[in-house]
Amino acid sequence: MHGHFSLTWPAEKPVWMARLARSESAADVMEVVREFVRTHETLWVSLPIDCQPPPFTVADDISQYALSLYRKDLGRNAAAAANVRALASFYSEAAHRMASVMAANTPAFRFFDRQS
Repeated sequence: MHGHFSLTWPAEKPVWMARLARSESAADVMEVVREFVRTHETLWVSLPIDCQPPPFTVADDISQYALSLYRKDLGRNAAAAANVRALASFYSEAAHRMASVMAANTPAFRFFDRQS
């Protein structure tokens, strides 16, 4: 599957987006991300070292990884570039979901509130 991830991604995307949408906490989003990594383990060996996923230990790892994928220029390697763009799509969606659940679980801050 690793050589054809960008071709299979359109069919997989609704399933992964649904899983992200059902995530109600940062831990839930992180688990979906880790499961995505485990499910696509054969893909990682086909990508350059600097495109390998991090361990995903903190929430910010997701957005940082998405950004690094979007910035990656693979030159003439069209297959790898397509795979990296498809991966960036998933990780940017995961980063968005992480931000949403974290914001929903954080008390609102009002600028004029006095701190005790």
